[in-house]
Amino acid sequence: GRVLTNQAPLNVVETVLTVFPDCLMYNPAAFFMACRHYTTNQSVLVAMVKHSLSSRDPSDSECPFPWILSDLVTVSAAQAILEIYPQGVLEPSPMLSGKTLLDYLLRSSELQKHQQESVSSNLWTKLKLILVSAECSQQANCTACKKNGNLSPAHVLLNRVLSYPDFFDNVSVARNTIWLLNQLASTDAWIFQKPDAKGIYPLHVVLQQECTPQHHTGKVIARELVKTLLQVHPQSARCLLHQRLPIHWAVEHNWPCHDLLLAVYPEALDAQDSTSELYPFQIAAAAASVSTRTTRTSTPCKQAENLSSASALDITFELLRANPTHVRPIPAKHHTGVRAEA
Repeated sequence: GRVLTNQAPLNVVETVLTVFPDCLMYNPAAFFMACRHYTTNQSVLVAMVKHSLSSRDPSDSECPFPWILSDLVTVSAAQAILEIYPQGVLEPSPMLSGKTLLDYLLRSSELQKHQQESVSSNLWTKLKLILVSAECSQQANCTACKKNGNLSPAHVLLNRVLSYPDFFDNVSVARNTIWLLNQLASTDAWIFQKPDAKGIYPLHVVLQQECTPQHHTGKVIARELVKTLLQVHPQSARCLLHQRLPIHWAVEHNWPCHDLLLAVYPEALDAQDSTSELYPFQIAAAAASVSTRTTRTSTPCKQAENLSSASALDITFELLRANPTHVRPIPAKHHTGVRAEA
């Protein structure tokens, strides 16, 4: 502690770490002191983090810096730490109730506790850094992605929350997610308005996944999620993914948002899926048929399947009602039945 308080040069700090290799183990106070006394030079902090990682047990899968969320750690210090070991944000920690740094911020209301100043707070900036780090930890060349502006933090957030089994039924988590998305939209709308390297928009990320609410509340959450994304980037309702419009993905995966998509892009009602050549109402009918068969042949999550089947039938009816001309009589020449003879 005295070495850091006196702002010892880097070579002195490195010598101390060599002589006392375990001095940083379970000692976040040392990192807090480095942040405080080396505000303009991160080299000492970087050396400390690297030393801590090098002396780590290879089998240890705990986050090495859960204390990074503390106000005692500056944003610049947090950035320096995360650049060294970005995968740490996806490792759990007992200090965070067994959650990862990313999950802790997404599942808790920590950022909402000081809602008025949260948009400009250090913790809010750290969330953005954590989202970027989570993406970097899963890419081979993150430096190139940063340089080319190909990072997609909104995609990371959405993929993460939709991976939670309880997302559609955990009101507090869903409410926090919607709040975070709205805050990001107000400060960094561009992350919702650009596709990732594969041409996928945030709206596609959501609609590609199956919507599986257990109760009516879950359907409300699903609608609110899609509504939020459409508000920040309504043009995404027109954007194709694998030659399919968002409404095709939505009705296939039982998202109760066809009316929201049609309100932005009404022409989608008459658009056939380029793969199956089906109209949206036909895709919804097929989804209803699959849900009905599944419900009859299996018992787990039966309530959710019943709700999904009913939702798909409702969507089919509403889409047909919006344009009844899609139901046309089959011309006589198309009938291939055999005429009965006496």
